[in-house]
Amino acid sequence: MTRDLLKAAASVTMRWNYRVWGFGEAIALRGLLRAGDVLGDATPFGFVHGILRSWLGKGVARSNEDHVGAGRELIALYQRTQDEQFLDAARKLAALNASFPAGATGERYHRGDTPGWRWQIWVDCMDVDGPFLAALAHATGDHQYFDQAVGELLGYARTLQTDNGLLFHGFERYCGRNGELWARGNGWALMGLVDTLILLPQTHRAWNELQQRTIALADALADSQDASGMWHTVINDGGTYLESTLATMAAYALPEAFKHGVLDSSRYEEMERKARAAMHSQIKDGTLQLVSDATPVGARAVYATRPFGTFPWGQGPLLLALCQEAE
Repeated sequence: MTRDLLKAAASVTMRWNYRVWGFGEAIALRGLLRAGDVLGDATPFGFVHGILRSWLGKGVARSNEDHVGAGRELIALYQRTQDEQFLDAARKLAALNASFPAGATGERYHRGDTPGWRWQIWVDCMDVDGPFLAALAHATGDHQYFDQAVGELLGYARTLQTDNGLLFHGFERYCGRNGELWARGNGWALMGLVDTLILLPQTHRAWNELQQRTIALADALADSQDASGMWHTVINDGGTYLESTLATMAAYALPEAFKHGVLDSSRYEEMERKARAAMHSQIKDGTLQLVSDATPVGARAVYATRPFGTFPWGQGPLLLALCQEAE
């Protein structure tokens, strides 16, 4: 049954137009690579390989837009093919990240090329930068990338995380934290923290702080989870609609955290069970339902009125969570 769901979800995910990098495309490609492995099907690998070869042809790290590019996936293709071009491209992407101006706590401002966004950061980046740079440290044997991963991830966590453990969507240098306690944003943060901690040596000076921030986030999510297993799109506003991406991200991230000793399974297993059941309740014909459209930082009404659709930021976590069940 799970393998059939996984096949259907992979088929849907390969219908997306991957011409432009945005938050979500990378995790969808990562999910496809893992799905192909689990299913013993070379089609997803060929699909991802074609997209990333095209990116190499255009030039990786040519502009600030590539800060959300598929860094972990470049490394995955290098490991599968031993084609040094993929690893060289990953190094270029890391250098691009290092070139961005840093704020007071180390957070990187990725879009200095764009008026209006020049001094903004977004919680979504916590799933992009830290895990990619930690994976690059393993792939190259260069431990400076562990330090770069920690610097960027802690900068975001220290800037965006509140005393109750949840994280704001954004921050702007001159006005401070902005946006809301957005459900999918907290899902990005949970995955980014967990995936980085799994890769980071436990002897690293930042491991304990990152783990404590992960525990604080997990505690806050357990306290705010709806009886359905999902969360409201603005977590602390029960008047906003229930949305499925955080549940699906939690369904993936929590078992990974349990397996690698990042979180205590007995403390969060009920949250994970409810999140996974909620995810399954929203799968229809390979598509994760109740996934909100791309959501810019804004007033609460912005979050409460985004339409639902089929998007890579829903399909990618769905593939990863289904792979856990099928393995």
